[in-house]
Amino acid sequence: MPDSHGHSLADEKTEVLYDPDESIRTALEEWKTIQHDISVCTDQDGPSIFVIPNHPVTSAYLEMKKRGVRMRSISEITEDNIEFSKELMKKYDLRHLDEIKGNFGISDGIYYTASAKTHQSSPPPLLIVSTVKAIVEQQQYFFDMLWRKAIPAKQRIKEIEQGLKREFMETIQDPYETQKIFESLLSSADEEILIMLPTYTKMTNISLDYYEQKYLFPLLKHVGERGVKIRLLINKSAIENI
Repeated sequence: MPDSHGHSLADEKTEVLYDPDESIRTALEEWKTIQHDISVCTDQDGPSIFVIPNHPVTSAYLEMKKRGVRMRSISEITEDNIEFSKELMKKYDLRHLDEIKGNFGISDGIYYTASAKTHQSSPPPLLIVSTVKAIVEQQQYFFDMLWRKAIPAKQRIKEIEQGLKREFMETIQDPYETQKIFESLLSSADEEILIMLPTYTKMTNISLDYYEQKYLFPLLKHVGERGVKIRLLINKSAIENI
């Protein structure tokens, strides 16, 4: 039985194209049929491929935009590709994600394409094309997950052009990783450290935890010897155990 798009299991297949010209022809034929949405994830060289003046790929994307196709793209925006990214923003709803490897796209929930690392303004060396429903749905879910983690392209471009550091908040649940990050932050401090400490834990009756007694205070002492100002906020009852 065909699905809502008119496809059936008999239409499902996966193939690998090794000829760049054939890859371009296949992609162009696919894009002509897109009516609703296209989701693309590319590495840092990806944006340059879609903004080549008078290139069939660029023209195809302009045609999709005219047809009202919803176009979303995730890429790694860097100082090297920032101008390409600005051009791509005119066609796509573009977002940035750090350290993307490889390239893939999903069209209308029917077609999935993927390629290895590309080179600037060049077609991919090979192209994987699949209409297997399970694969397409899985990759669409993966794209949507990355989309929620990515930041708007305008924000990333502002960071690059104005030299801004990105604000973030992250919860780390691995105690070993927490310790390493904490020690790294303290060691890199140049001016001031502000810390609020618990007065006890459920695992012990002492006022300050074993880690703080054995590792934290010696580390703070070493940092303080470098002239860094240190301010601690703890319960008064804990002071006698420091």
